[in-house]
Amino acid sequence: MAVTESPEPFHRARRLMWWLAGLGSFAVLAKSGLMGAASFLIGALIGILSFQLTRRLVMGIGADGGIRPAPWKLLLLGLRYLLVGAILYAMMLLFGLDILASLCGLLIPFSAVLLESLYELIHGTRNSNHPPV
Repeated sequence: MAVTESPEPFHRARRLMWWLAGLGSFAVLAKSGLMGAASFLIGALIGILSFQLTRRLVMGIGADGGIRPAPWKLLLLGLRYLLVGAILYAMMLLFGLDILASLCGLLIPFSAVLLESLYELIHGTRNSNHPPV
């Protein structure tokens, strides 16, 4: 069975991620300075990249004629939290990364998807092909 998805909500969520990352970086810059803003932006970029990779993997599963993901890609997907933790820890030791700002940046995809879900709850029934529940 193929996974189908309307591209519009995904594109809206992706735009929200970039807007939230930019606005959050400016807010952290005003509060904590350049190192805090850089830490937040690094966390946001890692979170957005993880979201994109997960979406590509999920959309590829079960697609008609789709290629099964390579085992090493599945291993990387499973170990991504360990990899993210190791990368952030190394950056904290080497560059003095603000770990709390980075962790807040990692939450950007979650907040963007939450905002997109709220948008769909409010405006989504106008465009759907099914009767309201």
